[in-house]
Amino acid sequence: MGLAVNAAVPSRYRRAGRRAFLRVARIVNAGSRVECPCCGHRYRQFARFYGRRDQCPGCGGLMRHRALSLVLRDRVAIESSGGDVLHFAPSSGVDEWLRSLPNVRYLTADLDPDVADMPADITQLPFGNESFDLIVCLHVLEHVPDDRAAMRELIRVLRPGRIAVVQVPPSELLETFEDSSATTPRDRARLFGQHDHVRICGADYGRRLEEAGFLVEELDYVEHVDPGRRARYGLRIGEPFYLCTKPAAEDGA
Repeated sequence: MGLAVNAAVPSRYRRAGRRAFLRVARIVNAGSRVECPCCGHRYRQFARFYGRRDQCPGCGGLMRHRALSLVLRDRVAIESSGGDVLHFAPSSGVDEWLRSLPNVRYLTADLDPDVADMPADITQLPFGNESFDLIVCLHVLEHVPDDRAAMRELIRVLRPGRIAVVQVPPSELLETFEDSSATTPRDRARLFGQHDHVRICGADYGRRLEEAGFLVEELDYVEHVDPGRRARYGLRIGEPFYLCTKPAAEDGA
């Protein structure tokens, strides 16, 4: 029942409730033991998010967003490279940081027009070919019934030689599990663990991205972060990213 009720609450009310929660969390968690690399604020501990100390009281970013900010800094070098960036289902912490970079032209997209700069269906994007230097797509494709169409659109609008950073919720499955007969929030919650998920992504998910034409590197970046920094930023091993490069023209793209 709780999942169905949550699905029916308009996003603007959920966001208002989240902002109120974070205002209280900033007071309750005042301190300096942990730090958010998205917003730079420090706290005694991160705030609870679905039972886990995972949410930054300052910007609302989760563990995956903190890890993403390190990947974008250290592997993509976004602060120096800049360019045209498309971000699906943006998070507040990463959103604000990327918007602050002077050489980044930043655009957010989502089906919900209240949460992004532009309403857009990821399977039918309103952008021309090779429009972006970087695409960020975290925890989106598990919601998309035709995720292969979405992948084809991602590679279409990405410039050759550039990267799409993709992440889906990790699981212990070797093969991705789907069931198209699950069409209600209750059925999807029962089969996939969340009312708005349409699959559980397995260890084979990178092959789907390769089939769309990407060169794929699966990277659990947190493994490369030293333990002290990992603890300070509240990071966990086991939630990898797919760094998806569109082949350059000389590679046959």
